[in-house]
Amino acid sequence: MQNPATLTTTEGLDARGLYTTVEDSPDALEQHVAAWDMLAAHAAEPNPFYESYALLSAWRHLRPEGLRVVCVWAPSVLPGKSAHLAGLFPIVQRDRYKGVPLRVYSTWHHLYLYSATPLLRAEVAPSVLETFFAWLRETDAALFELPGITSDGSFRHALIDTLNRLGARAFQDAVHTRAFYRPGPSAELYIDNAMSGKKRKELRRQERRLGESGKLVYDELSSDGDLDAWLAEFLALESLGWKGRAGTSLEHDQQALALFRAYAHGAFTRKKWMALGMRLDGRAIALECNLRAGDGAVAFKIAYDESFARFSPGVLLELEHLRRLHEQPGAPVWMDSGAAADHPMIGHLWRDKIAIETLVVPAGKSLGDFTIAALPLVRWTAQAVKARWNQLRRRT
Repeated sequence: MQNPATLTTTEGLDARGLYTTVEDSPDALEQHVAAWDMLAAHAAEPNPFYESYALLSAWRHLRPEGLRVVCVWAPSVLPGKSAHLAGLFPIVQRDRYKGVPLRVYSTWHHLYLYSATPLLRAEVAPSVLETFFAWLRETDAALFELPGITSDGSFRHALIDTLNRLGARAFQDAVHTRAFYRPGPSAELYIDNAMSGKKRKELRRQERRLGESGKLVYDELSSDGDLDAWLAEFLALESLGWKGRAGTSLEHDQQALALFRAYAHGAFTRKKWMALGMRLDGRAIALECNLRAGDGAVAFKIAYDESFARFSPGVLLELEHLRRLHEQPGAPVWMDSGAAADHPMIGHLWRDKIAIETLVVPAGKSLGDFTIAALPLVRWTAQAVKARWNQLRRRT
């Protein structure tokens, strides 16, 4: 189905004739990997979890029911050239919203994904969103939900402009903040501003004491290194900790383990896998890995040996990570922690924050417009009733 949009022309892309296609299997979507990777490289807001290697792996290993991927295409301005993939929206659906029988389409969000921001080609982002909403109007959806997107990124800006042009409003269903990294003037100044002098002194003492018990080194997995050996070390280290005792480590969940390996191999092949380690006499006592995306990255996993907890190996490794982010050529210029709000470790080391929100917008029908307009009142009423109930309980 084609949805033309009368918009401007940019270099290489004809934004006057954007159209959509829908893929309902990973095999079908995989036919577009070359165009998809080009989209990821030029995305308005990078998202490693919606890149080809990650999304295809998650689709195959998690097997979500009813997942479809809406692709928005922009014809090439050059005769005979293939169209450019300009937008990608992984979509799932459900039949109820907050207990009300309403058909809701939503971008796909799962346990092993820290951002569900769709990929949009930067130079035609508003045009892509208008084309997507034109497709959405032709579906049976009353609402469209965007869980886990950044609230002040390029995607959100394009969405605001698009909704304003369409005369639609959005409802913010949930929002929280999490730690985010942007470089300071130097690693030393960054760390000085992140923690007190007393805490820095204590960490230097812990690092020195740890080094007195053996050869302490920090290392990175090179682009031609042994990824499988590194992954085996990480999995063993994670299993030694509380996740292993609780039965929630990757090795206790074969589906999660398979997806972790697929993420790692896909990113490593594309030179988007960052892996840093702290070793004592060759033994890994702390390991972490990140997924690169655009000029930044997302922190993915960290594990440390709890038998060395008195030396704070996880914190020491993260301090080394911050130094390398500041000092190494080509290092990411931003990093999303992907962590929970108020994370006890990373929240104190990374000075910046970003807001993560869930938005709900109408899908072009009057029922959706009415629902979005009513939701603020519904929320206020529920909060007022809850507060009054709590007052009565305290009195009794």
